[in-house]
Amino acid sequence: MESIDQLIDYELPGLVELRHQLHKHPELAYEETETARRVVEQLQNLPGMELQTGVAETGVVATLGADRDGPCVALRADMDALPIEEITSRPYRSKVPGKMHACGHDGHVTCLVGAARVLSQLADLAGPVRFVFQPAEEGGAGGRRMCEEGVLEDPEVVAIFALHGWPDP
Repeated sequence: MESIDQLIDYELPGLVELRHQLHKHPELAYEETETARRVVEQLQNLPGMELQTGVAETGVVATLGADRDGPCVALRADMDALPIEEITSRPYRSKVPGKMHACGHDGHVTCLVGAARVLSQLADLAGPVRFVFQPAEEGGAGGRRMCEEGVLEDPEVVAIFALHGWPDP
């Protein structure tokens, strides 16, 4: 089996491209259909991965190793962009007028896809891992809706982890 570092090195170029594509095509709360499609495209053929789409409208939930007996942990990323015009000359700048990933959610989605892709290659996970791609974090109550729709159940999630980058130059 390859080491985690080797797996990350292998996945990194594709993840950088994914992040740039997400950044170019930002979507506001509950509009994240293209983002969700890209997430599914990245995860659908991974071994041991089960996918749910349309959770809280545009959310995606992926569960790795749902049949494992150990405790289920979840990792979460928010997917929505903000209604802000991007003013930059970077080649991956937003192509959508009046919308941008000003808060780093494109990076969050990419990190979570990367975690799913790497963890799917490891055979020694103690229990299931759920990957929660949440819509509408920016004031849209997407997390609440996902919980109401059972994202933390079956199997029961005992802990959930997330991160938030700080978009400071």
